[in-house]
Amino acid sequence: NAAGGLLGGRQIELIVVDDRTQPDQAARVAEELLAQGAVGIIGSLSSSATEEVQAITAAAQVPQISCCSTSQNLTSIQPADDRYLFRTAPSDTVQARVLARLAVDSACARVAILHINDAYGEPFAEGITQSLTSEPTVDVVEVVPFVGGRSNYDAEVEAVASANPDCVALVAFPDDGGEILRAWNNLGSPPPVTWIGTDGLKDPGFPTAAGDASFVDGVIGTAPIVAPDTRSANAFAASYEVTFGEEPGIFGGNQYDATVLLALAIQKAGTTEGSAVRDALYEVANLDDSEPTVFSGQMPRALGVLEEGGDVDYEGASGSVNFDPSGDVTTDYEIWTYDTVDGFTRIDVISAMDLDR
Repeated sequence: NAAGGLLGGRQIELIVVDDRTQPDQAARVAEELLAQGAVGIIGSLSSSATEEVQAITAAAQVPQISCCSTSQNLTSIQPADDRYLFRTAPSDTVQARVLARLAVDSACARVAILHINDAYGEPFAEGITQSLTSEPTVDVVEVVPFVGGRSNYDAEVEAVASANPDCVALVAFPDDGGEILRAWNNLGSPPPVTWIGTDGLKDPGFPTAAGDASFVDGVIGTAPIVAPDTRSANAFAASYEVTFGEEPGIFGGNQYDATVLLALAIQKAGTTEGSAVRDALYEVANLDDSEPTVFSGQMPRALGVLEEGGDVDYEGASGSVNFDPSGDVTTDYEIWTYDTVDGFTRIDVISAMDLDR
């Protein structure tokens, strides 16, 4: 808005609503947003909620961009030739393979999978299972789903413990994951295992929910790299810290990118009409090196180029935001670990191309 707004001076208005990461609530507030004239929707965080909302936004032909929903089910939930759902975080399809490789590299022979029973956890667990079954040195000994939002996971951890694994893949969010680690350590004599988490657990709320950070000490895991060491990512982080006095949280850059991309697409399309904006989303971030590149914090420059009829290639704060026909992006992945002294630490990087070598 400080740069002059969109489409000749129209100001962007952000309407913020809380979907509580619950599908039913997400559907209700999405309908409310559309009734208020929203021309684009940023969200949801939760894959289950995004899955519910996408049917509503597609029917209304309103572009929707999620910063954080990584379920592989979302890749094919809308047709590639008539798509209104995009995301600036990558699908879990690749992350499942990264986690399987981590299990092999960690000398896991007997793996149990404990996963939240929703649109995030179910396909993720299936992907991990499929990846591990192709590994001759690894057996999947138990797969235990759980319903999130509970305060007691004794039955689930006992089922996992009885399978006698040496590694447990935990597909969960911070609160549930912390409660699970608490329940595990409250077993009479929990067997020694290596816990392997996913991106949903790489959050300070994970050790907090465990009640004792030592319960999480030594957990390793996988996550897409959402804060790469690039010009755009560094500019975003510096600006965020100056503005808010703290570092951006996980997926903060992805959320920023979703908003910037929607604004650039509206300017590129020259209208707020949904199908035109949808088409323009594929154009404002792409792989054509002949076009000028704009970075985080360069909205005035980007809008100026577009207003003059030019093209831009936006490099995201979260990394590459070049949408493929399915509205997905590709990124590198990190192997992280948690300890009570340094918190979450990146210990390795794996690219999608590395998995095919």
